[in-house]
Amino acid sequence: MEFEHLVQVNDLNNDSIADITREQLWQGLVLRARSPHKFNQGLRCQSEQVVGNQFMRVIEAGDSLFREKVILTPQQSIHTRTVSNKEQLQAESITRIEEPQAGYLFVRFNYRRDLPAPSEQVDIAEHLKSAWVQLDRDAVAMIRMLAESRLFDEPVN
Repeated sequence: MEFEHLVQVNDLNNDSIADITREQLWQGLVLRARSPHKFNQGLRCQSEQVVGNQFMRVIEAGDSLFREKVILTPQQSIHTRTVSNKEQLQAESITRIEEPQAGYLFVRFNYRRDLPAPSEQVDIAEHLKSAWVQLDRDAVAMIRMLAESRLFDEPVN
C-alpha cells in the first residue's frame, strides 16, 4: 500500500495562527523521529547507534515490534525504513518539508507498507490512512505548541 498527504504548517494570510520557522519545524520533526512515543502515547521507543545523520530505533506498538533505520537530511527530510526481518512487515516513510514560497511551510508525508492478507470485515488500509493523517496533524500541532513555547533553542541534526 502507498499513501501520501500534505499538512499545511504556516498560512501567512491567517493572522490567528502564529507562524513557525523552518528550523523550529525541523527540530520538531527530528524530535518526533527520535522520540515517537512523545507524540503517540501508545508507542514505546528505544534509539540505538546514532551515527551522523542516521540511527536505528526499535518501536513497540502493542504486540508489534518494528526495527527501523532512520536517515535525516537536515532541514529537508526524514526517511524511515524497517530493517529486513522475516518477523515484521516491510514499511517505509518519508517526511519532507516543502516551502513553495518563503514562509509558507508544508510537510509532505509519504507511506509505503506491506499489508497482511485482506479481510472481508476490516479495511486495514483505510484505517491506517486515517490514523496516519490524524497522527501527523496532531504532531504538527504539537510541534507548533513547542515552538510557540520557545522550547527549540538549540539546533539539531
